[in-house]
Amino acid sequence: MSVETSAVPDHLVNLRDVGAASALLRTDVLLRSDAPRAGDVEPDGVAWPPRTVLDLRDPDEGAEAHPLAGEAEVRSLPVLTGATTRAGSGGDVVPFDLGRLYLEMLDGPGARHLVAGAEAVASDPAPVLVHCTAGKDRTGVLVAVVLALVGVDRRDIVADYVRTDANMPAVIVRARATARTPRKDAHVVAALPPELLTAPAHAIEAVLAALAAHDGGAAGWFTAHGGDVATLRSLRDRLLR
Repeated sequence: MSVETSAVPDHLVNLRDVGAASALLRTDVLLRSDAPRAGDVEPDGVAWPPRTVLDLRDPDEGAEAHPLAGEAEVRSLPVLTGATTRAGSGGDVVPFDLGRLYLEMLDGPGARHLVAGAEAVASDPAPVLVHCTAGKDRTGVLVAVVLALVGVDRRDIVADYVRTDANMPAVIVRARATARTPRKDAHVVAALPPELLTAPAHAIEAVLAALAAHDGGAAGWFTAHGGDVATLRSLRDRLLR
């Protein structure tokens, strides 16, 4: 993917209401987006501002103060905690695989953050905005988990995820400006694994397959990592029509 240098968009470029992903879902409850920036123009077409923000980035990403902290309760849930992906069992470097990265979030410390994110969607003041940097990888996994837990059709979950693909050029421009150490040279982006710059269906399909294969399905995965049945009921009551 070639990324042209251009002015930084003054608005969220990967924002949408997750309720649009399926006829089963309510709108104005769960939003997903790329990382907000100070000075962003208020968006149209979605319930705004959010009352709860789930920031899935690592603590050392982005600005020190979240730009929505004055309007919403901001919760930090660094779901990539513990992810490795770059080395094999013997320390050998293995080819990057986006699906493998996603699967690592379903286990270990990242899984607990995903469960906490689902709990927040179930009970924290709405609208709830979920974001990372691009609103694709970490956000995509949490949204997929939440939608699988309430029984949204797998095809609808995948379709919502891949909608990000067309937004990635603008996402990258904004991400460069948001980073603490902006990287302006094109070779840095060119050196990234190509899948990090796209939203391939197979990556999120790997997550959905792993959840389905778990004992008890997605609900079984949720309770195995600290979630409870009462939260599942609340999540369904809040999200489903």
